[in-house]
Amino acid sequence: MDLETLVAFLVDNAGPWISEQRDRHLETSESLPDTTRAALRGYFEPETLDRARIGSTSVIENPPFYSQFEAAGQAIPLDFSVWAGITFGDVILLSDAGESGAMPHSVVFHEMVHLVQFRILGIDEFARRYVTALAWNRFQYMTIPLETMAFDLQDRFERSDGRPFPAEVEIRRRLDATPPTPAREDRLSTS
Repeated sequence: MDLETLVAFLVDNAGPWISEQRDRHLETSESLPDTTRAALRGYFEPETLDRARIGSTSVIENPPFYSQFEAAGQAIPLDFSVWAGITFGDVILLSDAGESGAMPHSVVFHEMVHLVQFRILGIDEFARRYVTALAWNRFQYMTIPLETMAFDLQDRFERSDGRPFPAEVEIRRRLDATPPTPAREDRLSTS
């Protein structure tokens, strides 16, 4: 599968998978625990904290469309089964695998950044930007702008010593400053 076909395949399948996972896990998710809300207060707006739902699973499942990669003898783009958490719209799903006790607030903070990105961009645009950047950057996870933003802000949260900063304002500012990843045709025509 050439890169252009792969990007189109991932874009076509990622959004529907995210929506399906959101709906599936919404049923068993709950509001953020009081301790988590307290830790994130001031970083995120009260309405965002109210809207966020959180659930847990023994392991985060990979999308069913990954079977097509495996059948073709290709590596899967990202192995979600080793992740500590993932966000599907307004539902944060945390993995129990390898974690004992409560999930650190910094992991939830990271996922809250994605929750805000989803709210601003919508599921389809979030998925398009995520998988396009992933594919065009040779599947280097840390080159995805949506992830680097979440990790940068997570690091800032960890160093903040409980002194909140307006994370949502920063997320909005960074999304406005980062144009969407262009399609291959756009990249070729501007070279």
